[in-house]
Amino acid sequence: MLARYQSEDIPAEQKVNIVSIMLEAYDDFSLLPGVNPAPDVYAPLHELQKESYHGRLLTNIFAGGTVQTEWAFLTGYARLGSFRSNTNSFPRYFASQGYTVTGAHPSTEWFYNRSNINRYLGFEDYKFLENYFQPFTQEQVAYDDVFFPQLRALYEQRDSTKPYFNFSVSYQNHGPYWKGGTGNKQYLSRDGLSKESYFILNNYLSGIADTTARFAALIDSFRKDDAPVVVVLFGDHKPWMGDGNSVYKELGFNLDTTTPEGFQNYYSTPYLIWANDAAKQQLGRDLTGEGPTISPCFLMDVLFEQCGWQGNAFLQLERELREAVPVVHTSGRFSENGTLTDTLSEQAAALYHDFDAVQYYLRKNFSPN
Repeated sequence: MLARYQSEDIPAEQKVNIVSIMLEAYDDFSLLPGVNPAPDVYAPLHELQKESYHGRLLTNIFAGGTVQTEWAFLTGYARLGSFRSNTNSFPRYFASQGYTVTGAHPSTEWFYNRSNINRYLGFEDYKFLENYFQPFTQEQVAYDDVFFPQLRALYEQRDSTKPYFNFSVSYQNHGPYWKGGTGNKQYLSRDGLSKESYFILNNYLSGIADTTARFAALIDSFRKDDAPVVVVLFGDHKPWMGDGNSVYKELGFNLDTTTPEGFQNYYSTPYLIWANDAAKQQLGRDLTGEGPTISPCFLMDVLFEQCGWQGNAFLQLERELREAVPVVHTSGRFSENGTLTDTLSEQAAALYHDFDAVQYYLRKNFSPN
């Protein structure tokens, strides 16, 4: 199946720097009915979306299980293994193209066994609380006031003679959110919410407002950079909102996953792909517009498509499936022709069969090339 495709290198003149960031529990709550956050919460996001290629992910998780989205992005696999040995991955593809392959997560290295798994996925180096962030914080984790400036610092410390791929994961906005009061600022009116639900939602938005301002500042720092930079941002899953989804229920937000609307609501998070002028010029592409709703396993392919890169054989096979079936969900549901379904057409089913067989093969048969 893979032999039907010819793996391609990234053209030397198109090797731009990639800074990809997965944001903990990040979602745009201004899209929820009955939620009218203060304008400064999401204004920087909405401005960035106007100058980016952006859309929605339909993740496989809700309020937890961060690494499911993380590893899907890094491997292209819709079904994930345990990653107990060297594994074929997109970081390894970038390394084969001469990229420095690194990243950062401002929490402990043992959580989700990232210290080992990131090595198995091909990262040359990875920064954690223990080996990097500890001197910058008095907390047990580095929050975004440390995380985003340090991403910029790591970028500045790179070997500028090589292209750079960084995949980093934030921690701020991890639930649960304090339900005993609010800080000094109110980010929305109570509007009939119970006191507990209001506190949870307001305190979530407080963290999100800070995160949004800080990733916007990071992107601003790349605007006039002479080096080409493409930034990928996406949320890992919807946030926890009270025991039994109490806040969502009070808002009247449909989370019934047996319905198309509820399924979309339950699993969706935003993504965007932004490029500075140097990258747009080097790639000869605009990288703006509204993108499709996709599974996280297809996000790297969307990035490659926007950059005008063909990629390896697996990515090309995956692209054929994504164009027909942009959502492949672990619940057994798919999106085909804009419709949520558990039964694919004959042609789409054949594409999915090949993809499923190949992802299993690649998980089980590591090739250093």
